[in-house]
Amino acid sequence: MSARRTILRELSARHERGEVGYLRPAAISGFADEPSRFQQAVNQLLQERLINGTKDDEGRLAIGLNTHRIAEIRKELRPVYARAGLWVVGLVVIAVAVAAMQLL
Repeated sequence: MSARRTILRELSARHERGEVGYLRPAAISGFADEPSRFQQAVNQLLQERLINGTKDDEGRLAIGLNTHRIAEIRKELRPVYARAGLWVVGLVVIAVAVAAMQLL
C-alpha cells in the first residue's frame, strides 16, 4: 500500500472512531521504516489540502483530516475494483479479445 493511502486510512480510521485532534506523522505505522517516502506523501497531501497541518505543543508537525474534503478522501480510499475507469478498460479489453477471436 502506498504511503499516501496509509496516511489517509490511518487518519480516516481515527476520525471514524471519534478521535478528534491531530497526530504526528511519525505515529503512523510504516513511517519509521520509510520516513522520506512518508514525509513526501504528507507534503503532497498538505499541498492538495486533503489533510491539515499544525504544530503540536512541542513545535512539531501534527496532521489531521480536512473534514471539508471527506468525500474526496473516501473516493481516494475506495478499493481498486470499485473504480469505474478500471471497469471500462476491462470491458474494452474483453470486447477486443472477443472480436479478435471471431475473426480467427
